[in-house]
Formats: sequence, structure tokens, C-alpha cells
Amino acid sequence: MAIKKRNIVTCILLTLITCGIYGIYWIIMLAREAVSVKDPADSGILEIVLMLFVSFVGVFLAEKKLAEGCAAKGIPHTDNSILYLILGLLGLGIVSLCMMQNDLNKLAEN
Repeated sequence: MAIKKRNIVTCILLTLITCGIYGIYWIIMLAREAVSVKDPADSGILEIVLMLFVSFVGVFLAEKKLAEGCAAKGIPHTDNSILYLILGLLGLGIVSLCMMQNDLNKLAEN
């Protein structure tokens, strides 16, 4: 799956304007793109469901797969999964999504 570069501010604004509907789409795309770095055949269903219902666990797992995929391909990437887990537990899950989108944007440029 090709990684699409998204403007983070636009994603946040669209999430607010649509009362979270765009946020659901954004979460689905983040999970799919993050897990596809490790295994292009992985649809990321587990991560999507977890990101929708237990967001900090889903973001943690998606970041783990993203970091493993980057390591396997020799792409420099810092594993932020623990940071995402802590942010989610503190109620700052949107920050985790923004940081993950930023990492994916960097990968999309390369």
C-alpha cells in the first residue's frame, strides 16, 4: 500500500468539523499504512479495531509494526510506541496520531 502524505492540521480540522467522522477515516488509513510498511499484505484490521475502541493499544501495535518494518528495510526510524502508549493513557491520543502521521509523511517523501 502506498503511503499518502497528509497535512496534519487539515486532518485535525476536518476531524473537528465533521464531529469525528473524518477522524475515523484518518485512523483507518493510519493503521493500514503503518502496518503495510512491515507487511504489504497485512490489512491492519486488528490495529484498526483497537485504534477505534482502545486507541492507545491500537496505536502502540501499529507503531511497533511500523518500527519493525522500517528496521527490516534499513529505513531510519525511532520506535515511539511507548510514548504513544503513555500519551494515550493520559488522554492525548490525538497527539499520537499526529506524530504517527508525521512519521508516515517522512516515509512518503522517500
